[in-house]
Amino acid sequence: MKAKHNTQIYRLVGGLFLLILSVTPSLVWSQSAVNGSVESLKANNGFGNLVLGHNITELPAQNLTYLDGDSRVDPDSCLKYQYNDDKLLTLGDSLSLDAIGLRTYQNKIVNVYLFFKMQDAYKVLSNFLNAYGPCTSRPDAYSDIYNWDTSQLSLSLRYQVKTEIGVAIFTSKEMENTMAADKYSQSLKTSYQSISALQ
Repeated sequence: MKAKHNTQIYRLVGGLFLLILSVTPSLVWSQSAVNGSVESLKANNGFGNLVLGHNITELPAQNLTYLDGDSRVDPDSCLKYQYNDDKLLTLGDSLSLDAIGLRTYQNKIVNVYLFFKMQDAYKVLSNFLNAYGPCTSRPDAYSDIYNWDTSQLSLSLRYQVKTEIGVAIFTSKEMENTMAADKYSQSLKTSYQSISALQ
């Protein structure tokens, strides 16, 4: 009888141990992505439904137009779009963005740009401090540049008193690395072709 009772206790303790092990990872993840920390920035990996590294074909086509009507690729072989979504333009009760821009490489989102009026600069900064915690770096104490860096992305908030507009730039580090590797590979190929042509 005592052996049967001990077996039941061992099963109960074992079951509780398995339950604790299965719940712990989700608790750790939810605590690390708490709003107000740079981990929240990492967990979001972009802005709203604009996820860095994702294909723009997953976005509603009617919301995308070429930024400034320019459909040419930039020097990094990227295309720039304006994303039109009124829901994303509102950051708070009294805070709205002017526009949202995207920069893509091979249809994948490299950057998300949030454009705002200069008069809203401190509201945007306050919003980011609340969402992502203290900035991780500033170039110097005199410029209005605030950076949040994680292993997979960065966010840079920039504005100048002289200009009428500010910008927040979300950047995928993985996509930047892919672009750099492709550019290097292309330069090697071009060099090889040039050498081959000389022979």
